[in-house]
Amino acid sequence: MKQIDLSNKVAIVTGGAGDIGAGIVMCLAECSANIAIVDMNLKIAKLKAKEITEKYGVVSKAYELDISKETDIEDVFALIKNDFNGIDILVNCAGYAKEGKNYYETPMDIARKTMDINLHGTGMCIKAALKYMLLKHSGNIVNIASIAGRIGTAGSANYSISKAAIIAMTQSVARAHAKEGIRVNAVCPGYLLTNMWKQGVEKYSKLLNKTPEETWKKLALDNIATGREQDVEDVGYAVCFLASDLAKNITGQSLNVCGGSRFN
Repeated sequence: MKQIDLSNKVAIVTGGAGDIGAGIVMCLAECSANIAIVDMNLKIAKLKAKEITEKYGVVSKAYELDISKETDIEDVFALIKNDFNGIDILVNCAGYAKEGKNYYETPMDIARKTMDINLHGTGMCIKAALKYMLLKHSGNIVNIASIAGRIGTAGSANYSISKAAIIAMTQSVARAHAKEGIRVNAVCPGYLLTNMWKQGVEKYSKLLNKTPEETWKKLALDNIATGREQDVEDVGYAVCFLASDLAKNITGQSLNVCGGSRFN
């Protein structure tokens, strides 16, 4: 049976020092990819780069970047291209989710910031990567959307809207560049107990007068067909598959990694 082999591939992971991003970085390194870890937290990104280099023997470097700033994106991607002599894979994992309210209660400055980072930031990273991928008619882009973009959520409406938009962006960019050797797909993670979710659980535990464990079960586990929460490796290996030649005939798709909380 063939194994996922990303040897000699150069992968950029935005948000690579975060909960899900760091898991994706580890899985890519396990598949022998060289990795540029891009994050606003340069200190943690450097620690992660050092860790995977020592553990997997791949080349890894950390870069500081705020993906809401287009000029900075262009500069960092140019630096990565020169440092690694190419860009083969882009994983867009950086995102923003701070306001857990419905659409009408969310201040417009928060709504705009959510779209600026999650949608337009992702788009600007795609644009910067395509500059190099199109020259060699080869490249893989994997966007991290969310199951929230599939089902819509009342309590985190703007986040949900931005992730639905990423799914549409994935399809649009895939269709535009399929015949130029570029594949673009998305992964929609389900319920992972990340720091973002932990904050939400803490908030709703007080409102529901329940323990955090009871709240997590009600908000997440009861909505999953398997009854099992997802972990970062579930997401990371899905990314590795989509970025590999094993998925050479897959583009424009959004893969739910959610334990069956959504079927489609």
